[in-house]
Amino acid sequence: MINLTRMIPKISKRWPKRSVETFFDTWSPDMAYILGYFASDGCMYQNKRGSHYISFTSTDIEIIQLIKKILGVTNEIETYKSKFVNWKLRYTIQIGSKSIFKRFEQLGFTPNKSLTLSFPNIPDALLGHFIRGYFDGDGCATFRYYKRKNRPNPTRILSIRFRCGSQIFIGKLRKELKKSLNISGYLYFHSNAYELVYSTKDVLKLFRFMYPERDVPHLGRKRTILQKGLNGLGP
Repeated sequence: MINLTRMIPKISKRWPKRSVETFFDTWSPDMAYILGYFASDGCMYQNKRGSHYISFTSTDIEIIQLIKKILGVTNEIETYKSKFVNWKLRYTIQIGSKSIFKRFEQLGFTPNKSLTLSFPNIPDALLGHFIRGYFDGDGCATFRYYKRKNRPNPTRILSIRFRCGSQIFIGKLRKELKKSLNISGYLYFHSNAYELVYSTKDVLKLFRFMYPERDVPHLGRKRTILQKGLNGLGP
């Protein structure tokens, strides 16, 4: 008698990996950008049932939609309304994946990272993409004209600020920009966080570093402010 059970191939109970689970395995400009944003406005956590999650949050839905598109996930974007009347809506996308969680740990990220965040070891060629991601989260651009006494023309004031609760992260960021662009910036502590500020000529170097091409992923409104302030500033 033929044993039919031996002729039936075993079916693996393991599901094939989703593309998002391998997204962070290999360095790329998009990976560096998303990691930069995660360093600013992302979190990782494990729930009581042992499931692992990473999430991205912003009051600007454009950036969350962009992250969703780059990662190629179908997860819904959740909306949260604050109990405070004047606070903006928050948009969040979360992804459940133990493998991504472990990969982020390998890169140096931890839960509750706001005050202990360390600077990942980013390939030099991708540093600008990582910094652009961080800028789209915890950075801001300011452009205005200031009228000085005894001067006929107003002075153009353009600045980029990076903000972080971790002195280790902001210090390494400053060091990396000094090495790559030869800019020092001004670092100070304000309102329970560290701020790293660059102005005018240094902003031009930063802009070219963060936006090597026009179509790189970015938050449109921040680039628009920088572009407006830089028009006519240099070649």
